[in-house]
Amino acid sequence: MFANGFSSSPSNTPPPFDRARFPSIEIRDNVAAVHQLLTRELHIDHVAAIIGFSMGAQQAFQWAVSHPDFVDLIAPYCGTAKTYPHGVVRLESAIAALTADAAFNGGDYASPPIKGLTAWAHHWSAWVTSQEWWRRELFKPEFSTPGGVLQAEVERQMARDPNNMIAQARTWQRHNIGDTPGFGGDHEKALRSIRARVLYMPSQTDLYFPLADAEYERAFISRVTFDPIPTLWGHRAGAGRNAADIEFLNARIARALGR
Repeated sequence: MFANGFSSSPSNTPPPFDRARFPSIEIRDNVAAVHQLLTRELHIDHVAAIIGFSMGAQQAFQWAVSHPDFVDLIAPYCGTAKTYPHGVVRLESAIAALTADAAFNGGDYASPPIKGLTAWAHHWSAWVTSQEWWRRELFKPEFSTPGGVLQAEVERQMARDPNNMIAQARTWQRHNIGDTPGFGGDHEKALRSIRARVLYMPSQTDLYFPLADAEYERAFISRVTFDPIPTLWGHRAGAGRNAADIEFLNARIARALGR
């Protein structure tokens, strides 16, 4: 994915497009790049399935709209075909927490903005799992207290580049399959255009991509199997942190592939 620190990103692109000057990226830009890789370089003109988690789920939907005959099945989980206003606002609050640190310096920081990264990590910790996950203290035995969860997330985020984080958040905010050429911004029309089979697996307790958003979208997809993940792990249900969620996803995907 563009801006992840491995592909072309704010952290590794030379001037004049370095840091906060990195170009705006859409989910469909990532899809276009991978489509070019597959077709021009690897000479692959059709795939059995595209499976994606979170922003990868957004890509899976985009594949089915941008290249309707390229794939037989998409399996998006813990992600939607559009980022709705609440998601935009939530991401904006994370960005605001990071950039409020004076050390951020408009993206031209000389050293990591520690206070901003810490605030971002605390924001992320509050949203990535469900409220019930916290009430039942499912962070145990890995962590003995909520503070341990926060500290681990701070340490994880300190390894990331802030400009990359913001660029990816902006890509997430802007996503709308309705912005694909030919749909005039109408995501419902774009969903109706999907010809591939869709195995749609939202997390029942996701605070990033709420179940209600996925239930709304399913009504416009003609060949959909809607199978929410029964979990208390929120968005992390798709991240491989809980054995029961892994088993659920693997079983559903294997069945959809006829294996």
